[in-house]
Amino acid sequence: MHPRLFAALLSTAFLAVIAAAVAAPAPLTLYVATNGNDLWSGRLVTPDKARTDGPLSSLAGARDRIRGERIGNQPVQVLVRGGTYCLPAPFVLEPQDSGTAETPVVYAAFQREKPVFSGGRAIAGFRQTGNLWETTIPEVKAGQWYFRQLFVNGQRRQRARSPNSGYYRIANLIPGPPVPNAKPVARDKFGFAPGDLQPWERLNDVNLVLLHSWENSIHPLKSVDTVSNIVEFAAPMKEWWGLGYWEDHQRYFVENARELLDTPGEWYLNRETGVLTYWPMPGERLDSTQVVAPVLTEFVRFAGNAEKGEFVRHVTLRGLTFHYGDWVLDAKGNSSTQAAVEVPATITADGALNCAIESCEMAHAGTYGIWFRRGCKDCRIQRNRLFDLGAGGIRVGEDRAAMVDAAETSRTLVDNNHIFNGGRVYPGCVGIWVAQSSGNRISHNDVHDLYYTGISVGWNWGLEPNRTSNNVIEFNHVHNLGQGVLSDAGLIYCLGVSPGSVIRNNVFHDLWPYSAPALGWGIYLDAQCGNYLVESNLVYNTLSGGLMFNNGGHEHVIRNNIFALSANQALWPYFEKRPNTFRRNLLYLTQGQLMVPDFGESSLNERLVAKESPGDWDDNLYWHTAGLDALRFFRRTFGEWQAAGLDQHSRIADPQFVDAAGHDFRLKPSSPAFDLGFRNFDVSTAGLYGDAAWVKEASHARCAGIALPPPPAPPAPLEVDDGFEATPVGSAPSKAHVSGEGKGASIRVSGERAATGQHSLKVA
Repeated sequence: MHPRLFAALLSTAFLAVIAAAVAAPAPLTLYVATNGNDLWSGRLVTPDKARTDGPLSSLAGARDRIRGERIGNQPVQVLVRGGTYCLPAPFVLEPQDSGTAETPVVYAAFQREKPVFSGGRAIAGFRQTGNLWETTIPEVKAGQWYFRQLFVNGQRRQRARSPNSGYYRIANLIPGPPVPNAKPVARDKFGFAPGDLQPWERLNDVNLVLLHSWENSIHPLKSVDTVSNIVEFAAPMKEWWGLGYWEDHQRYFVENARELLDTPGEWYLNRETGVLTYWPMPGERLDSTQVVAPVLTEFVRFAGNAEKGEFVRHVTLRGLTFHYGDWVLDAKGNSSTQAAVEVPATITADGALNCAIESCEMAHAGTYGIWFRRGCKDCRIQRNRLFDLGAGGIRVGEDRAAMVDAAETSRTLVDNNHIFNGGRVYPGCVGIWVAQSSGNRISHNDVHDLYYTGISVGWNWGLEPNRTSNNVIEFNHVHNLGQGVLSDAGLIYCLGVSPGSVIRNNVFHDLWPYSAPALGWGIYLDAQCGNYLVESNLVYNTLSGGLMFNNGGHEHVIRNNIFALSANQALWPYFEKRPNTFRRNLLYLTQGQLMVPDFGESSLNERLVAKESPGDWDDNLYWHTAGLDALRFFRRTFGEWQAAGLDQHSRIADPQFVDAAGHDFRLKPSSPAFDLGFRNFDVSTAGLYGDAAWVKEASHARCAGIALPPPPAPPAPLEVDDGFEATPVGSAPSKAHVSGEGKGASIRVSGERAATGQHSLKVA
């Protein structure tokens, strides 16, 4: 190379380095500390000796300082020292607070310290009054503050409630106008058993909480009449099912009356006098007990607007803790159709691109934890801990499809999060909820101890177009749900047609729902759900069974899964014109039936009569420890099932698990499953990953073994002596349990004819 050419190239490279250095200024680092001051520079880790400069005191102060001092797209990190910070208002990030891929903005915990942002305030000034502690809160008395949650020494406490455990039951429904799909009963009142309810003082602050099948509703009260034994809500229930839909004598409890304060751990706040009354738990002392009441319901907001092209970009929250949030009660009451979708979150994002929440903690809240709601793309929710929640953990998307692509939330990574102890206000919530959103990956999360569903994907009950597709749900550990509170749940529950979506390598176990209806499935592909690949999942210890794809399920590929140890049934399949594939699955029963009869069998018979394919079923392994006679394919023997064109090469044989009773579902080398092409998968890789302490939080070894409940016995003969006069028309008889209704079959009280009186029982 010519020397002058080499010199010219060297000079050009040197100038490029100079230009790059000029274009990328040094990172801006600011510090926040509990002993800081938002009037200081924030450039110092600790205050100087003269206390003229030092760290800032708040996230908002750091954000505002960045706005004033940042040079171009300068990378920024805000390092927050340990300690507790009072968060007086939500921390809002706007498009002007954005970074870029090369120069991101990060709000993070300083080194290994733990900064806690509290949405509550400590309550002091308690005085002992008999068994109770009392204090007066001036802001409450002045009408400036009211709270619905209380935390003592970091633990949630129960508002004064009756009954203290369990539930009351609706004594009788009251006739009302006919409504579509529900009983013709009043939606704002019902009859209660004498003594259950009283016209308590400050009745309009009392809440009646109804437990429905998969949801609850919270109702402020208007009146309680102890002569007629009728309670009336402040407003009618708005959900389509109305009162008594699943059972006439449905469950409820009441809370927030001073007269109900009768057991340790309960509390009551009088909004008129401002007096907070608390019955301490054993061992709690006035001089050493921390009592915190929430002020905020929302902590952080990413405030972009996708429709206007205004985005918050490349902002990360890392290692921050958010505690003590409240929930809000509408004057007409709170309810949701499903999954507590009307409940907000402590951290909400709209119009966020390439943003992240990682290694944070959200706890002691009244709502959902994190919601990437509208117009968010390529974001991460990773390695967070969410617990003691009024609702669920993480939400992605919305329940209504976006009108334009920019407004759809998509390509979100929800990974390695620990979500537990949710549903404390809204039991119908979900651990991780994805709706009208595509291209997401839900992986390695541990979800447990909720009262309904673990993971829910989709939001279409029919075949209408939707935005849910190409979602991957893999390596999650979802367990110990239901706990007898709500029903019709799934460890994973999916809706809608979802091409490109995959459920694989997950461990799903222990779903124990309420008994009416007694439905709890491991993998629940509901309501014309279609196009899922379900592969290499382990599902065990469920009430209803391991897999449901009835009611229109189509074009699913279900292969190489283990469905074991279900109490009542193992499968509820469907045979659609657009056939499903069911191959190389292992089904292991110790009790109950293989398949739910009725609708699934009807769909199979329809295909056979029409000479249409019933689907691709083959190379499966079936086993019932009670013997061959205990296995029926609907009503068919295995031979009759094969004669219908199904499972031509499948076998009935013991899969030879290492220890099925001990929930070790590894296969012995001699297992006949291998001859059918079954591929082993490592269940130990499902759930949390990372450092040992993090993984240990939700280790599989912590899962207690739960024995299967016995399958329901056939009902005993029942003598009914009832004139049906006290039961509303259209209701089931009050002194008996009715089952098997559907497709026009019913047993209902009628006003059409009667031997005496006005009512009779009509059997159709």
